[in-house]
Amino acid sequence: MKDITALVAQLAALKSSKPPPATAPGTPPPPEPPDFARSLLTPEQLRLTQSTPRPRLLGEWLREGDLGYLFAPRGGGKTWLAMLIGKALAEGCLLGDWQAGEAPRRVFYFDAEMNVPDVRERAEKLGITSLNFRWLSNEHLYLDQGLSVNIAQPLHQTGLSTMLPDGSVLIIDNLSSSQIGMRENENDDFDKLKDWLLSLRRRSVTVIIIHHAGRNGEMRGASRREDMAHWILSLKDATEDESRFKEFITRFSKCRNCQGRDAMPLRWALRDEGAQITHSCQVYGNLDALLGHIREGVGSATELAELLGVQCGTVSKWARKLINAGLVRKKARDYEAVEVPRASGAGSVD
Repeated sequence: MKDITALVAQLAALKSSKPPPATAPGTPPPPEPPDFARSLLTPEQLRLTQSTPRPRLLGEWLREGDLGYLFAPRGGGKTWLAMLIGKALAEGCLLGDWQAGEAPRRVFYFDAEMNVPDVRERAEKLGITSLNFRWLSNEHLYLDQGLSVNIAQPLHQTGLSTMLPDGSVLIIDNLSSSQIGMRENENDDFDKLKDWLLSLRRRSVTVIIIHHAGRNGEMRGASRREDMAHWILSLKDATEDESRFKEFITRFSKCRNCQGRDAMPLRWALRDEGAQITHSCQVYGNLDALLGHIREGVGSATELAELLGVQCGTVSKWARKLINAGLVRKKARDYEAVEVPRASGAGSVD
C-alpha cells in the first residue's frame, strides 16, 4: 500500500512540474552584462590619458560642450542677453567684460515664445547679421510646416540633433515654452531631457537654456536639472524708475569652468538709440553691490546678507569700508546711504 501511495505522489509531482520553455529557433541569447572593469584606470593611466582642453567660447566661463542656464524673472532682460551672447559667439567677438572665444561658432537660436515680428525687430536692433547665426522660430515653424518643437519628445530631439553640427551652439528660449508634458517641479521628469543633453555634450554641442525665476528669486522648478550644468547665470533687473535704459546685473550662482575672479558680477545697460540698441557693462564689485542695495533702502544686515548670498559678518566688514569712505552711515542697527555730491567723484570704492 505504501508503495502505491509513493508512486502516486511521484506521478503527481512530475505532472505539476513544468519543463523549461523551449527556445524558439533563431532566438538570440540574453545579453551579457557590460564589462565595466575593462575601462578602469589607475592614477598613472589617468595621468597619461590623451585629452584635449575644451576650447573657450566666451570669457573663461563658457566652454565647448557646456550645459548652462540663464534665468531671470519675466521682463528682466534674459532674452536680450541671450541674443547678445549668441551674436558674440557667431561673430567670435567679445561681449562686455567677457573676452572673445578662440573661433566663431555656428549658433542655432530656438525661440519658442515670441512672434516672428518681435524676433525680427530685436535681431535688427542688435545687429545680428552673421551667417553663422540661425533662427528656429516656433511660430514660423507652425506656419511653414504646421508643427511646433517639443524638446521633451524623443522624435523632436532626434530632429534637433540632426540639425546641429558637432561643436555648434544651441540656445533654447525658453524651457517652459519649448516643452510639453514635463512637469517643472518633478525631478524625475528631467530624465526626458537628460540623455538627449548628454548626447549633445558628447558631440561638443554647447546648450544654453533660458528659464524663469520663481517667486523666491531662484531658478524655477525642480533642482535636479542643475546637477549636470557647468554654470548657472542669474539676471536681476536694475532699471531705475522712468529710465529709458534697460539695466540688469548678472551673477553666477554656479561656475565649474573658472574661479570667481573670472566670473565677476556685471552691471549691464542697454540703450535704445532708435535704429539700434547699444550696450555697455562694468564689473559690479562686492562693495558696489552692497552700496547699491543700501541706496535702494535695504538697511538690515540680515536682508543684505540674503541678497548678496554672504554671511552677516561679511556684510559688516564691507559696510565698515563704506562707512570709512563716507558713503554709508549706521543708524541704530541698520545702514543708510550718505548723499554725496557727484562733483566730488565719490560713488564707488572698488
